Amino acid sequence: MNEPRSHLLRIRLSRSAALACALGAALGFSSGCSITEPSGRAAEAMDLSRNRQRWASANLHDYEFDYQLRCFCAPDATEPVHIVVRGDAISSVVRSRDGLPAVTRFGGWPRVDELFATVQRRLEQGAARVDVTYDVALGYPRSITVDIELLTADDESEQVASNLRAAR
Repeated sequence: MNEPRSHLLRIRLSRSAALACALGAALGFSSGCSITEPSGRAAEAMDLSRNRQRWASANLHDYEFDYQLRCFCAPDATEPVHIVVRGDAISSVVRSRDGLPAVTRFGGWPRVDELFATVQRRLEQGAARVDVTYDVALGYPRSITVDIELLTADDESEQVASNLRAAR
């Protein structure tokens, strides 16, 4: 009753994968472990598409919102700001704390379409964790949490967009 060596290896790998998933869940990681599927991104891609359509249906080209990047970054990059978009282009970005113009040397500030592009890019890149919360009414990403590689320090980030409304 000798089992083929490849079968034993497959059982060991499956048990190891299951143990890794259980350990990750116990530690609070929500990476979507799957032993049988290499990628569980189909549902995330469908959510992205559905919410992009919802945003497009809203037909907002002039809007404003509050934004904050949370990461292991320079303080100027993580400061909460208020972004105003006119004709699909950013017209102003001011610091929330005092209304003064925000520093833009860290690559600029996002419009809603760029938030969607970030989600798509991270899904396509195979980031270990991509958690997105979409606005129920307008579909825009309210929160994007990304962990490029599990168990790697300081590669996590979160983008938070809130209080979006048509620009006055």
